Amino acid sequence: MSLSRRWNLQEWRGSVREIVFIISVIGTATWAIRQKLNHLLLSTVFMVYLFLVFLAALKLSRLSAVTASIACTIVYYYYFIPPYASFEIHDLQYFFDLTLMLVIALTTSHMASGLKTQITLAQNRERRIRSLFELAKDLTGISEPEQLIHTCHRFVADNFQTRYVLLIPDVQGRFTTPASECHEVDLKFAEQILHREVYSDSDVFQNIAGDFVYLPLRGSSDNQGILVVDRTATKGSAEQESLLWTGMTLIGLALERLRYAARARQASLEVESERLRNALLASLSHDIRTPVAAMAGIADAMILSLPPGSHPVHGMLDSMRQQIAMMLSDVDKLLDMTRLHRDIVTLHKEWQVLEEVVGAALERCRNILQGHEVVVTMAEDIPLLEMDAMMMERVFCNLLENVARHTPAGTQVNIEANVEDQYVVVHFADDGPGFPSGQEEAIFSEFVHGQRMTGTVGVGLGLAIVQSVVKAHGGKIGAEHRHQRGASFKLFFPIGDPPDIILDQE
Repeated sequence: MSLSRRWNLQEWRGSVREIVFIISVIGTATWAIRQKLNHLLLSTVFMVYLFLVFLAALKLSRLSAVTASIACTIVYYYYFIPPYASFEIHDLQYFFDLTLMLVIALTTSHMASGLKTQITLAQNRERRIRSLFELAKDLTGISEPEQLIHTCHRFVADNFQTRYVLLIPDVQGRFTTPASECHEVDLKFAEQILHREVYSDSDVFQNIAGDFVYLPLRGSSDNQGILVVDRTATKGSAEQESLLWTGMTLIGLALERLRYAARARQASLEVESERLRNALLASLSHDIRTPVAAMAGIADAMILSLPPGSHPVHGMLDSMRQQIAMMLSDVDKLLDMTRLHRDIVTLHKEWQVLEEVVGAALERCRNILQGHEVVVTMAEDIPLLEMDAMMMERVFCNLLENVARHTPAGTQVNIEANVEDQYVVVHFADDGPGFPSGQEEAIFSEFVHGQRMTGTVGVGLGLAIVQSVVKAHGGKIGAEHRHQRGASFKLFFPIGDPPDIILDQE
């Protein structure tokens, strides 16, 4: 038997019981009045029956009130209108009294029943509002999604008396086994509902699978979870559906708030971790630079103190100086990256000749490029570029150091520069082992090392600094693995509006 049919049967039985009860009350009242008939006025009897109709309309259903009105009119007409115990009417005045009594009884029952209905509606409305207020109050104190289960259980149990399952997705948008262990829930169907776009309210209650309705918990932009309830919860009145819909919205917004709060905490943690890391790197770099610089000075002093010639210690001291120079370079990179993260580096841009900046970088890296052949090719139409010469020199030095660290001696380094569209393109290419395919973007990340051929250890910041400085100049950089052998880096610098150079001619 369906729920609606069972409910109609229960309602019909209740109405029959009320009708039997009101007829028995009218019969008892009639018997009592007839015992005192000689002492009661007809108007008093009339008022007694109207009072019974009023009580029936106030306490019982509308059908019982109408039944009481008709029954009271018939009993009053049969027992108290002469000739008694008869339905004959010898005076039209009595007929008018009966008609008026029936009209008053029906009107009274209608108004009392309407008042009762309004009271019931007001009570139900007040109960729904209180339930939503309690739900909203409980949701404001929730800090974890798991705490929603108890709040949702109380809301559904108090208002719908049905079974339910609250499904909260993980970070991948997947559902695990529900906490209630209700194995009848279709998790795959629930995931389909979760990832659907937000649609009209009328379609929400149509997501039915088996004995359950899958209701999406909507946030401001997308669905935050699924509330699975028994189909009987959506078979009530429009007010019940509205209550369920409002509760779903509140729960969805609470889930969205918790998600945003978790993301904010994670972002704050990442910012704090990055700040601590930068502070640690800056402190460590300052602490390391002083003893390393002292070691470099000691190595230079030892070389000067040795007699000229091919002393066997010269080779070891030269190797020591090279290692110390690379260590100082790594320390400088740490300091540069720390300054870039803190945005305390100010670019002092001026119009520069690209060939001079590249030449200064080659001169600075002369020692670490020993054993490598460097070929520089510059186009004749390269204009002046607006850049910070010192920072750009450091960019080129980092690229050259990257070649020295990761390519064996005897390989060739090619530096080319030409004009393409509105950019000046500087191309660095080497004949080393290159880098694995698919790592074109990853090699510009911090603390990422490429394949080492020389055994030199670095901190993995050179290319990250290069990318940051190039972007600060409004340019871009890309990397690719050459088909034959080696790695290739292309730097794009916007030409801008360089000034005209006028040479004085005598």
